[in-house]
Amino acid sequence: MPWDQDVGASQLQDSDPSERRHFIRAATVLKARLVTPEGTIEGTVLDASLNGVKVWAAGDVPVGTKVTLLLAGAVHFGGEVVWRRGETLGLCFLDDPEKVAAIMAALLPQRCLQVGHA
Repeated sequence: MPWDQDVGASQLQDSDPSERRHFIRAATVLKARLVTPEGTIEGTVLDASLNGVKVWAAGDVPVGTKVTLLLAGAVHFGGEVVWRRGETLGLCFLDDPEKVAAIMAALLPQRCLQVGHA
């Protein structure tokens, strides 16, 4: 289904299950730093789930780059850049979702902390 196609609720319910997300995402605005092999880049987490985050970051971080995401100056997650569109990138966590849930409990809504329920 093309990304710009208007669809009804019945079409969404009948969509291919393999295309559905495994984790519920929550819109956020969290200051963050991405530590890359080339240095540290300031960014903002725009949405988050137990599997990863969407980050706005002004620096150039190519797809496939392994990074450390720092939140609140102390919380850190290992991840890999899996997509990039301009200054927005998708970061997939390398940590286990249960570990991420325990750490993100103070930052994400309760509905987003259930592993395996989307």
